[in-house]
Amino acid sequence: MKMNRMLMLCAGLCMMAPALSQAKSFESEDTVELGTAAVEIAAHPHGLQNCQGLTLDDAQKMALRQAAFDFIKQKNTLGATAKNAWIDYANTISDMASTKDQGIAAGAAAKDAMMALGQAKLDLEIKVFYDILKAEQREPAFKCIMKQMHQKMMDKMKRMCSKMPPEKKP
Repeated sequence: MKMNRMLMLCAGLCMMAPALSQAKSFESEDTVELGTAAVEIAAHPHGLQNCQGLTLDDAQKMALRQAAFDFIKQKNTLGATAKNAWIDYANTISDMASTKDQGIAAGAAAKDAMMALGQAKLDLEIKVFYDILKAEQREPAFKCIMKQMHQKMMDKMKRMCSKMPPEKKP
């Protein structure tokens, strides 16, 4: 049953891929997911250097690289904290001897850990877009990052669909 659902999902995504590849959702602020630009910036700080219409000086390149480095270290620490908080939560609610108050406390700790991770992503974006980039560089940088993220999503969908058995492909 789960395999059929996965095949149907992948088949649907494969059929949508051509339409999605033509979409320009990265140019619409309404479709942006919060925090995803931070991940793209941190994973590929040199990616902004390849954006058309965006010329970064040496100081900006160094600041961008340092901000990405600092974020990755922070993300690793906060990510581990969040994973451990979720493990604690799962352990608490599955323990027959735990109380509702303990479950609430463990859930709050997990929520706080996830919020800290989200805040770190937002902090990186604010730093990049307001402290490192100049005002006239913000819009081209934002569009470029969204375009890069869109392309990665399309590449991932193509890889997923290529793994489907030939008889199941749409």
